[in-house]
Amino acid sequence: MAQASNAIKKSLLVVGGSGYVGQNVLHAAIQSNLFSEVRSFNRSGAPTSPPQHLAESLSQVEFVKGDIFDTAAREDAIDGNYAVVSCIGAFGSNDFMKKICGDATIEAIQTSKLKGVQKFGFVSSAQVYEGSAGLKIPPSMPMHGYFQGKYNAEQKLLESYPDGHVILRPGFIYGKRNLGSVELPLQLIGAPINFVGNHLGPLSSLIQSIPFVGKEVSSMVPVESVGSSMINSLGEEKGLILEAADIRKFV
Repeated sequence: MAQASNAIKKSLLVVGGSGYVGQNVLHAAIQSNLFSEVRSFNRSGAPTSPPQHLAESLSQVEFVKGDIFDTAAREDAIDGNYAVVSCIGAFGSNDFMKKICGDATIEAIQTSKLKGVQKFGFVSSAQVYEGSAGLKIPPSMPMHGYFQGKYNAEQKLLESYPDGHVILRPGFIYGKRNLGSVELPLQLIGAPINFVGNHLGPLSSLIQSIPFVGKEVSSMVPVESVGSSMINSLGEEKGLILEAADIRKFV
């Protein structure tokens, strides 16, 4: 897959950049040297204890503190950017997840379109495709709001940016993750499961045939690949949807 041109050199805003995935997208943006300015818009501002391997890059990011549902703050943060990437997501009740995983990004998409942003990236889910087991979960069951929210955001993005979208559909995202002062080595869980789900021939095929579980097991990706694939795809001329296998090609 073609890499983004070094000619971008315009500003990037990552919405939800203080989170696990967002920090890695910001790191990839700084390391790429493709953007003249890299900023984050999120409720908590700059992370207080980022992983050591990300700290140098994150020190070069401007963190703007604000609520995505605050119209004035959102418009001010998005105005003037070439590209916006949404890494917003959270777990909780179905109503809460539908709001945070869907409505928040929809608000960002609408404002970005209004402000003339040319590219919009979104970290979605491997379960967001027509006919998926994730989208068939009944409204009363856990995770319905998560997948439905992601789906709603994808649909709005495809409608608003038919040629300017980058959508990533990873499953479990693994890598080094900090929770306060504690580092969680999620790669020790994700990497072996990814191997079993994709590289053991007939056994992997059997696992992949299991509804919902098979898709999740075969869609695990390193967090570094999520950041790199998002940043390097923003320079493409056409809209892109990257499944897990596509994401893993980026390191």
